[in-house]
Amino acid sequence: MIGSLYRCRHVRDNSAGKPTMSTTTKALLIKPHHFLDVIKLFGSGLERFVPNLEYGHDLWRVGNEILDNPDVQLELTIDNDAICAPCRFNGGSACSDVASAHVTGISKDEWNKRIDQRLLALLGLETGARLSARELGRLAKQKLAPEDVFEVWKEHPIEVTTKRAGFLMAGLQKYTQR
Repeated sequence: MIGSLYRCRHVRDNSAGKPTMSTTTKALLIKPHHFLDVIKLFGSGLERFVPNLEYGHDLWRVGNEILDNPDVQLELTIDNDAICAPCRFNGGSACSDVASAHVTGISKDEWNKRIDQRLLALLGLETGARLSARELGRLAKQKLAPEDVFEVWKEHPIEVTTKRAGFLMAGLQKYTQR
């Protein structure tokens, strides 16, 4: 396990007839689009992630954790997540990268929030939702169709989104069969 990537939350159990108990639950903080990026790459045939020396982010650690442990608990966010934490573009609370947004007039951070909000709406989830990677994969497989991928990433070139949709659908199929 990669403990430094996890967020802990204290939970109190007030079940009838049982003493109140405080437990700590761990969850990997992740943006919905980052989870789907992992699954998309898995669908493209990638079986192991390696470090990205240019950006220095933790996609490789988080991706391998999700692939190796489908029962890992996730906590969804639209802010910086476990992948962003060591990235050279992590400005603390926002991504300072200006490349690859495919949209003029907004920052990459704003773009990422926009697509994550679209994904949360399609999945019927909210920021702070906690579920296992397996559960999120199953939910995405159930709720996301290829046309939804085109709607979420509607500002991207159609040829890029066509590949994304194909690899994502293949990845969801493969991941949910584990």
